[in-house]
Amino acid sequence: MKIKQTILRNLGIVVLVTGLVACDSAEERKEKYKEEGKEYLASGDYDKAVLAFKNVLQIDPKDWENHYLIGEVLSKQGKIEGAFREYSGVVSQDENHVMARVRVGQLLLLNRDLPGAIKMVDEALAKQPDNLEALVLKAGTEAASNNSDAAITTIEKALRISPNDVSATLMLASIYVRTDRLDKAINLLQAALEKQADNIPLHSMLVGLYGRNHQLADAENELVNIVKLKPKELQYHKNLALFQLANNQPDKAEASLRAAVEELPDSDAAKALLVDFLVEKRSPDIAIAELLPMIEKKPEAYELKFKLVNVQLAKKDVDGAEATLKEIAEQDKHGPSGITARNKLATMYSQSRRVDEAKVLIKEVLEANPRDTEALNLRGQFSLAENKIPEAISDFRSVLVDQPNNVGVLKMLAAAHLRNNEESLARENMEKVVALKPNDEVARLDLSSLLLKAGQKEQARQQIEGLIKENPKSIKGLEALFKFYIVDKQWDKAQETAKRVEQLDSKDPTGNYMSGLGYQAANKLEAAVESFQQAVAKKPDAIEPLNELIKTYMVLKQDDKAIAKLQQVVKQQPDHIIAYNLLGGVYLSEQKYAEARNAFLKAQEVKPDWYVTYRSLALIELSQKNRAEAINILKQGISKTKGSLELVVDLARLYQAEGDHTKVLALYEESYKAHPDSVLAINNLASYISDYAATPENLERAAKLAEPLLKINNASLIDTVGWIAYKQGNLAKAKEDIIKALELEPNSPISHYHLGMVLYKLNDNSKAAEHLQKSVDAKLLFEGLEEAKEVLKKIQNGK
Repeated sequence: MKIKQTILRNLGIVVLVTGLVACDSAEERKEKYKEEGKEYLASGDYDKAVLAFKNVLQIDPKDWENHYLIGEVLSKQGKIEGAFREYSGVVSQDENHVMARVRVGQLLLLNRDLPGAIKMVDEALAKQPDNLEALVLKAGTEAASNNSDAAITTIEKALRISPNDVSATLMLASIYVRTDRLDKAINLLQAALEKQADNIPLHSMLVGLYGRNHQLADAENELVNIVKLKPKELQYHKNLALFQLANNQPDKAEASLRAAVEELPDSDAAKALLVDFLVEKRSPDIAIAELLPMIEKKPEAYELKFKLVNVQLAKKDVDGAEATLKEIAEQDKHGPSGITARNKLATMYSQSRRVDEAKVLIKEVLEANPRDTEALNLRGQFSLAENKIPEAISDFRSVLVDQPNNVGVLKMLAAAHLRNNEESLARENMEKVVALKPNDEVARLDLSSLLLKAGQKEQARQQIEGLIKENPKSIKGLEALFKFYIVDKQWDKAQETAKRVEQLDSKDPTGNYMSGLGYQAANKLEAAVESFQQAVAKKPDAIEPLNELIKTYMVLKQDDKAIAKLQQVVKQQPDHIIAYNLLGGVYLSEQKYAEARNAFLKAQEVKPDWYVTYRSLALIELSQKNRAEAINILKQGISKTKGSLELVVDLARLYQAEGDHTKVLALYEESYKAHPDSVLAINNLASYISDYAATPENLERAAKLAEPLLKINNASLIDTVGWIAYKQGNLAKAKEDIIKALELEPNSPISHYHLGMVLYKLNDNSKAAEHLQKSVDAKLLFEGLEEAKEVLKKIQNGK
């Protein structure tokens, strides 16, 4: 038993000793990593510093000094939010960590959180009253509180502790500037530079103060001194050149940039700066002449080659830019520059409608790097244009994985979801856009429309109010708010909003026009007339106010005033075709056909290819039962307007009313030949063939013609495709397409009729009756209404 106890006791000692050794080993490793991290931090190798400090966290995640050091690295890297989190974590866990409090206070002061900064610095000074950085921060908070005397007292204390401290000197100089003692600030910095002539921050602040004091030569001299102190820092060369440019010294600026190129012969960025200058201040040709030898000496300088592309595009040498990009793509193959070149080429091709070539390049890029965001974005745009909505959504989502704040892609994703009838997802993405860019006028308005569509009227209004808060001068925002008030019949508020628009620019007619619309909606027509008159007076060639003024006169049965106003307008503006057209309309309403004809002919003289006048002249003839003359006018109009689709449809209706389907088909055939890419021309021909020339061969042709219509998010067009499929006996396709059409336009009586007929053929009589009933209940005349009634009656009678 004693032996056993001894063994156990010895084993316990061994375990204890082993634990101590392991603990010592971990502590040693922790300190080793921490020291390595500090060395990397001091040398500016921030990536390695972070790795070293993360190794410390693996050993001891609660080492708060290590968290503070991570914050220091993140701050140096410009990752301020991450740094703030680290510093704040230290403050919450270590009540004695002074510098963490100083850092949090500094960042809070930068973010204008003065109370928070004061709290932090007071806690720091309570622990270390003579901490130099804390004293400088304290002076900063006092200066921000407009307590300059206290700030000076505090900073002078810091300078007594460390007379040559740069941050304290800069703070004192800034306080002098705030209190209009610019000369004293300059003297302070000059004295400090006598002791620390190589201190860049002192020189830099002095540059700014000389500039404020209009001592431009002294400011330039200081910038020259900085360049001499740091000749290998490109930014300082750039600062000098920008200063010289701002002071209208382009020759000096060019010399400074050339000096940078000589001092930094391996810096492509320095050469690129010189080229940018030459493009802007000399000429693209001079820039290219400078660039080509640089590239020849260093063929792998892709940054310079891309710069050459930009210059070539600046001088509209698209072929040259294309050749340069192809050269980069071939030279770097699937390296990063080669990928970039292919993406740029694909973008160029897409802009010039060379879609197939662009797609080939995108495919190459994505084969090399399936996550390339630019290629995915382009492919998504092509898919969206081709109505391949699921593919577009997939690509845009892939881009957002790596670029969650890409506003352009978020907007396109919202558009894709909207085309896919996923309104809630579209709304969600537009909400992200607005959160990222609160002053994006278009985004706010689009989101408001989506919210309205979803029945969320109050949220929609809040978006508009948010837009106006961000941008009080947003005309579109105020117009949208005005419309809300009109819908809600809040007439006074509508007028207040119109007044706000008027006050933004007293010479602009928009506010008066809105006021007129508001009075019109409130049935205060005399007041509306006055507002529209004011709008027309401000801008005599404005169309909408004149149109509404004439409309209001006619509602008031003041045709004589309408005619007098329009005659006045055409006398002052003999080429005002809208006024002539309106005048013709007023005369036509009074059945003064001769006067109406003269007015429309005057408009036609001004613009012979305007389809509206032919339509109006044809209407005069139809009003007098002169059908043949109306047809002649429409034919003439189609010829003069090079096949106006509006006039084609008008003429087709006249032929169809006479039952002359052959002429309608011939007319639509000619229209399609003239406008083979027109959706309306395609739809007219395909639809008419399926209805009035439905042979198997013709239906096959109609189906082929109509294929492109499915790519367009339009209920009527998709319904056409479905109805042709029905005529062909392809009921499954017909059902699928017509259901899509009804999803887009749920109240379409024609689509309900068509779906009812498809379901009837599929022997689904209950659902067929449901849709046919909806088509009949709409109480609208359409081709097929009688058939809908007849089939519905059969179903109800059990046939």
